[in-house]
Amino acid sequence: MSQFGMQMPGGGGSRGPTPDVYTALMCVGTVCMIAAVALLWFAGSKVAPGGMPLNVQDPDRIELPR
Repeated sequence: MSQFGMQMPGGGGSRGPTPDVYTALMCVGTVCMIAAVALLWFAGSKVAPGGMPLNVQDPDRIELPR
């Protein structure tokens, strides 16, 4: 049949790989993780010394905001 240029019905060109459910769940999980880290950063900046969440408080003198 190929000598006449005929093709089988439904034999369209193959498409590339498409995202599946697991890819969507991974993207949703990544967005949620970034949001959680941002919220913890903002909450940590309120109680950390100097407003920098990566600073460690002195265990003998812990101060909380009023």
